[in-house]
Amino acid sequence: MIARRTLLGAAGAALLASTLTLAAGSAAAAPREVHFWYPLGGAIGDLIVKMTNDFNASQSDYKVVPQYKGSYDETFNAAVAAYRAKKHPHLLVGIGASSLNLMLSGAIYPVEDLMKDHGQKVDWSSYVQPVLNYYRTPDGKLLSLPFNSSTPIFWYNKDAFAKAGLSGPPKTWDEVGEYAGKLRQAGFDCGYTTAWQVWVNIDNYSFLQNVPVATQQNGMAGLDTEFLFNKTRVVQHIQRLQDWGKDGRFLYTGRTWQGAHGAFSGGKCAMMTESSAGFAGIQKAAKFQFAASYLPHETGVTPKNSLIGGGSIWAMAGHPKEDYAAVAAYLAFLTSTDRQIEWHKGTGYIPITKAAYEKAKAEGYYKEAPHQEVAILQLMREGATENTRAVRLGNYVQYVAAIEDELENIWANKKTAQQGLDDAVRRGNEILARFAQQNRKR
Repeated sequence: MIARRTLLGAAGAALLASTLTLAAGSAAAAPREVHFWYPLGGAIGDLIVKMTNDFNASQSDYKVVPQYKGSYDETFNAAVAAYRAKKHPHLLVGIGASSLNLMLSGAIYPVEDLMKDHGQKVDWSSYVQPVLNYYRTPDGKLLSLPFNSSTPIFWYNKDAFAKAGLSGPPKTWDEVGEYAGKLRQAGFDCGYTTAWQVWVNIDNYSFLQNVPVATQQNGMAGLDTEFLFNKTRVVQHIQRLQDWGKDGRFLYTGRTWQGAHGAFSGGKCAMMTESSAGFAGIQKAAKFQFAASYLPHETGVTPKNSLIGGGSIWAMAGHPKEDYAAVAAYLAFLTSTDRQIEWHKGTGYIPITKAAYEKAKAEGYYKEAPHQEVAILQLMREGATENTRAVRLGNYVQYVAAIEDELENIWANKKTAQQGLDDAVRRGNEILARFAQQNRKR
């Protein structure tokens, strides 16, 4: 009996050792986990999950866990709270206009350093430069990876144009006014509306006309910035829109995009300025033939490049060094040519590499979706200046809200364009000054 027990004990010990060895092997083989927070829901979020699953299936060393966290502001605020609690994600999609806050936070790992440190060779010159420029430091280092990048373009109702005897889109703002009048005469409730009024009719209007939005190269050259748009052609542009609002040629439909989409897709307004990424929603809702063209410019002006919108992927600091190899591999996967084309076609956002654009063009994609190429070509116009590189100012949410308030006073005819924009600049400058003061103390 003693011998039998000894034998069984030895066998049991061997079995236990074998089990522990297998368990240890399984633990060693477990993929390193990376967390990715983003603010893009619906079909766009579904594509993020799909591409992430493709990455996870392509190798066994890493596993990226994507998580939708609500709006841009909700995602940003959640990441701030998580960072303070040391429970933050490895990757975060932040809206482009919040770049300065993230850049100065001390919480990020610059993407150019990240890719280099972890063996990912990237030819940054092969990327669409106006997109990269938005996320670079003054000395040229890339801080975050452009992801859901777009720019506003001019959408128009082709059936409405035919009814009003119009052919082709307007090229200048003077022509927009003429077209809007003819559309009103043809029975349409309004001629023109806009989504994202600050981005389109202050920021991008300024870019195309080559006038500054703010001092210090629109904030790119320093923190001590002040708005300038109450002293440029923007005043005359906003006054023109206010005048058009009185006779129905312009209709204000809200601060974001839903109102403008409803007015355009429902046939109320026959012209709209909106993001190039609005295509999917327009295509789904519109019951008429539509097309898109370049943003209008002032008569006699050679237009410059437009300003990007959307967001980028920021790598957050403070994780184990080994995790960042996984982060770098995932970002390399997302920027591969075929993935960029998949993202471009599936969302309406522009590709960030020249190779993806050229391949999509060679495949004939822009014959079936010409609006997509309009956005890219408008961004890539040559001759960019200090006024047309980017807008990088602090506390974006607060200052945009102040400008929105004053634009609404103008549309309601409570103030003239000059009065409203003067007040918008005064309020905005107070916000910028507080931001500069807070960050000088760091």
